[in-house]
Amino acid sequence: MDKIVQKYFNIYFTEIIVGALIISIIVVLVSIFFVLFSSTDVGGVKKPIIKKTKKIKYTKQFLRGVADIDLDLKVNKKNS
Repeated sequence: MDKIVQKYFNIYFTEIIVGALIISIIVVLVSIFFVLFSSTDVGGVKKPIIKKTKKIKYTKQFLRGVADIDLDLKVNKKNS
């Protein structure tokens, strides 16, 4: 039995590899189409709700230690 399976495996090795490749490509394409066409949201993308945060109060000693660091993480930086 092992010799028969090994004989057919040696004869049809290329066809087995090509078949596995084709099956994997089909699975990927089906999954892509499933994701594209399974969208149930008709209204579009919802914008996230941003909550206003409270300003943090720092102690004077802490502010002296971090004098050159932007604690608010603002994008616009002052030119020094």
